Amino acid sequence: MSMIQQRTPLSNEEEYKYAKLAMEWYGWGSPIGLGILLVALAAAAVLVRIAVYGL
Repeated sequence: MSMIQQRTPLSNEEEYKYAKLAMEWYGWGSPIGLGILLVALAAAAVLVRIAVYGL
């Protein structure tokens, strides 16, 4: 018995489902987008602190 499975073409419904999931991964609501947003907010806070109080 072979361990390799043959893939069948996706139906239109399956293609839409996977495309929708792929498009939801990016943006500010995704884990990646939220991480970038938090890093940007932290960097802005550090820059404001340096500007106000100095090093």
